[in-house]
Amino acid sequence: MTDRRNTLLAHWVSRAHVSYGRLATELVRTAADHGHRSIRPDRSRVARWITNGEQPRPPAPDLLAATLTRLCHLPRPLTPADLGLVLAPRSPTPTGSWHPQAVVASLLHTTRSDAMSDDTTPVPARLLAGPELLRAAQGWLHLPDPDNLTPRRPGRVGTADVLAIQQTTDAFRQLDNAHGGALCRRAVVGQLHHVTELAGHGSSTDTVARGLFVAVADLASVAGWMTHDIGRHAESQRYFLLGLQAAKQAGPAGLAIAAHILNCLARQANHLNRPADALDLVQAAQYGTRKLPPGRLHALLATLEARCHAVLGQLPDATRALGTADHHLAVDAPDAPPSWAEWFDTAEHHVTVGVCELLAAHHDPTRAQHAIDMVQRGTAARPQERTRSRAFDQILLARAHLAADQPDAADTATTDALALFGQATSTRVADRLTELDHELSQHPSTTAATIRERLRPALAAGPADAPTL
Repeated sequence: MTDRRNTLLAHWVSRAHVSYGRLATELVRTAADHGHRSIRPDRSRVARWITNGEQPRPPAPDLLAATLTRLCHLPRPLTPADLGLVLAPRSPTPTGSWHPQAVVASLLHTTRSDAMSDDTTPVPARLLAGPELLRAAQGWLHLPDPDNLTPRRPGRVGTADVLAIQQTTDAFRQLDNAHGGALCRRAVVGQLHHVTELAGHGSSTDTVARGLFVAVADLASVAGWMTHDIGRHAESQRYFLLGLQAAKQAGPAGLAIAAHILNCLARQANHLNRPADALDLVQAAQYGTRKLPPGRLHALLATLEARCHAVLGQLPDATRALGTADHHLAVDAPDAPPSWAEWFDTAEHHVTVGVCELLAAHHDPTRAQHAIDMVQRGTAARPQERTRSRAFDQILLARAHLAADQPDAADTATTDALALFGQATSTRVADRLTELDHELSQHPSTTAATIRERLRPALAAGPADAPTL
């Protein structure tokens, strides 16, 4: 039987520390203050709203939101949607519309709700998969670009403002790379809210307005990646999809950042063991950017395509895609890449080749040594400040050594991975260590058992504790 309980409303009632009867009394008081003396729910009516998921008729949802805002002492007002009192749209897209103001409104609501929630708040977003996920992204490919984005409200925004936003986003991205997503995720959400307000309400030229939407999309990708890194995958996917919609508003200027966001969605799908979804997403990105000049963007998409093929056991296709990536890297422009593409360098390419070789080793064990060689080439070139990536490298290296029946070398790599795990707050690193633990359990050596004795306590303790700014 379907669970109809309104978990969002239950969460905020619990956070207010009131009984159903007390909430009913406070709601009557709020209604009277607003001139609605006929609204007089009792305890049983409130219980039905929560337990049975009944939807009260207007204006009760707005009055409930005002009442719980007061009882929870919140700095910003709750809305009926925060309480689960607005039925979710049936459209597979996050907003139901790709119109600029609809995208702005949905981003503002999402960031404001996120800023007021905590780790105990139920996730209102639903994780999409399969055809539903692809449909949610396809508007980027098929809908026309908006004609004119110049907002009508006052508040002048210029090119210098867009540049400052980009620099702030770059700083957040560097912090994420070094420390993991939990450190400053909420600060990114707050910045995304602010920049979205500028994009929706500030006065600017059309060119600056499109640049602002690129900045919104980039910030949404960082917020999505940080949210993915702490394991809140449905919320993360929502940020990515809203970022994709923001990129659409920028027209041709948003093509590259949109492809990057589809890359993020594909990597998330791979992490969630949905390689077919990942391949669909990366191929959509490749189709949408087919007219862009060759270079790094095409190379990173081809490398991800190769990884998806390898996971699916399509090894000839993986080899072909890696060759395509080599070609695009060779002709990449010497100019500095955008900050969102800096992560894809020679080190990342070599490590991804190592991933593909390790997957191939399941069919041909002799390829495990090639996986080791490629990962070691990647780790040698990996920047020191990319702590989380270096942790992934060492976990991958340990798994490759196990596949090559080199448990002592796997022990060394695991030791390095655990040291890096202690420096980054990332549930994704913990997930990869869990996979390593499973593979160690299948290995017959006493060394593998010894590694597990050190690995399991670290996993039980969790990622490094870090402040959430």
